[in-house]
Amino acid sequence: MPVDILAHLLCHRPSAAVKMIGPSVPLEQVVECYCWYRPLYTRRVWAVLDGQPALVFLLNAGSIQFTGQYEKTVRDGFFCNGILENTYLEKMPPGTCLLVVKFTADGWNRLRPLLSGTVAPIVPLAEVVSGSSALLLLLQGLRGTRSPLQQQHLLNVFLEQQLPDDIMGNYLLQSAAQMIRHHKGKITVSAICAALKVNYKWLERNFRIATGVTPKSFISNIRFLHAWMDVQQAAQPLTGIALDNGYYDQNHFIKVYRKYTGMLPSATK
Repeated sequence: MPVDILAHLLCHRPSAAVKMIGPSVPLEQVVECYCWYRPLYTRRVWAVLDGQPALVFLLNAGSIQFTGQYEKTVRDGFFCNGILENTYLEKMPPGTCLLVVKFTADGWNRLRPLLSGTVAPIVPLAEVVSGSSALLLLLQGLRGTRSPLQQQHLLNVFLEQQLPDDIMGNYLLQSAAQMIRHHKGKITVSAICAALKVNYKWLERNFRIATGVTPKSFISNIRFLHAWMDVQQAAQPLTGIALDNGYYDQNHFIKVYRKYTGMLPSATK
């Protein structure tokens, strides 16, 4: 998804491109929020995931194109999960509006019968094996109204119908993800295990089931997202940003920067 959304959610840096509304009470343990994204410019945008699943609907007709390490053109929308590296959304045309359902860490896993078969980082709605027809029908309803509140209502009704009778979720996993986000990725897996009184194998297995990535990868990704935001702010030299975000030195940070974005820090400001 566009990095502007995660800057808004993770780093509390509001953007005029992003509007956010919460879900209904029954969905609070499953859905973090709904986000409407309208790009403010036509240049390409870094596409990034925070490790937590999301459904993205394209509210206007047309398509969007991903380029870089992960190349794909999608119509209607897509399901995303895991971590992306060196991937970009290419020059979204004027009028583009994305509606993002941002799940909690284990929210997707609770609705897994709807979303089974999704293993790639980006899966077009039409290829979501067991839920494609229902999701495309939902998209028609979302496109039929311009009101975010009415769209929120349609999403609430649809997702509440997908909830299992037993709403109990994996609260330890949610707590682990929240700890990682709270510490901006500057926390170790062992520290999380100690705080939650779980062993590493349990944490890794449950992270893989719910998010598709290991807790270590989740941590590294969140840490880099915060470091990337700091580079864009340009509030201090690169060495200071690297050290403040837990990297050994500037060279280490540059190597990781190129891994995630495909570019040097100076090229993405």
